Amino acid sequence: MFGRREFLMSGVGLTAALGVEGVVHAADSSGFKPTGQPWPVRNTDAFEYQSRAVGDKMAIGVWSPPKTLPHIAPLGDNPPLDVIYVLDGSFALNMSAAICMLQYADLINPGFPPVLLVGVDYPVGQPNARTRDYTMVDAVPASMKGGLSTTPATTPGGADKFLAFLEQELDPFIRSRYNTLKKPAGILGSSFGGTFTFYAFLKQSRLFDRYWLGSPGIFSTDADYVGQFETLLKGKLAHPTRMFLSAGSRELNGGVALYEELGQHFNRTISALNRAANDKLEWRSRIYDGQTHTSVFAPALNDALFYLLGR
Repeated sequence: MFGRREFLMSGVGLTAALGVEGVVHAADSSGFKPTGQPWPVRNTDAFEYQSRAVGDKMAIGVWSPPKTLPHIAPLGDNPPLDVIYVLDGSFALNMSAAICMLQYADLINPGFPPVLLVGVDYPVGQPNARTRDYTMVDAVPASMKGGLSTTPATTPGGADKFLAFLEQELDPFIRSRYNTLKKPAGILGSSFGGTFTFYAFLKQSRLFDRYWLGSPGIFSTDADYVGQFETLLKGKLAHPTRMFLSAGSRELNGGVALYEELGQHFNRTISALNRAANDKLEWRSRIYDGQTHTSVFAPALNDALFYLLGR
């Protein structure tokens, strides 16, 4: 007897399920050959980088747009590109590249700039160390820190070393290898990635002038980072800066204590921006109705790219 899955996978089942009339042909696999490689992100170079600052190996993917883009003049052989760093690059680089390609094809709101997207992550088979690299000292509550501190690769508190890696190692490498605009870069991060983009702004890194703070993981600890953020806003910033902040409404009120605490500090951050307006900072925030900590990622990334880079 055929089960439901076997029935649908059979030629008869597919014909019946799709309402297709006519003869069912056997699959012809003679023209197919496995490559032995994962499906690539088109127009992307891949590297591994042994970081002295972090003391670990990083996976780097670098995406650039094709030379011919829809509806705009050809880019030429090697145009200078705007650099955008993408945290959690193993999945976020693909999404960012797809969004950029769609915006290049926009006939109603044209003019999206050609960019060089630099995805940062960890090699396949190596521990994902984002909780180590994207977080500050005393950035997570004790209830979370205990579970994360079982291995050095996941122990929180390494954001200063990761920032040094970006500033002193990766960015000089990228700019030596690719033709880039002589201007600061942008940086995109969500969740703990948003924690790091918050930290990079707090440190006033001269590398960045555009930030996406997506659902930043800011919690109640002895270090009042939002208070430090507000104090910073009252002073002088390193660059004229643009910032996009986002969260899902169900993070703020979905009944999960961890996310609701995150949401409280998100609201504190927005309040600080409203209280301490800085003439060098242009910002926008959005809470996405009905979205959770994970489902908000895609729509917020789209809006972040458009706000930070769109003309």
